[in-house]
Amino acid sequence: MNRLLIAAILIICAVPLYAHAQQPDMAKLKTDAQKVVSIISHDKVKSQIYCEITDLGQQIDQEKEG
Repeated sequence: MNRLLIAAILIICAVPLYAHAQQPDMAKLKTDAQKVVSIISHDKVKSQIYCEITDLGQQIDQEKEG
């Protein structure tokens, strides 16, 4: 019984450490962001939609704060 309790405690403590180790790679995030910018910048319609989505996101954030 004591061993089972110790094993359960160790597993519970290990889960947050595992999740913390799963942080995204900054180089990959940068590459992905550059891809998005290159896709959007070559198409005016996509640029307009992106701007509208960004504005909408800012409006939602302001409503949540206020």
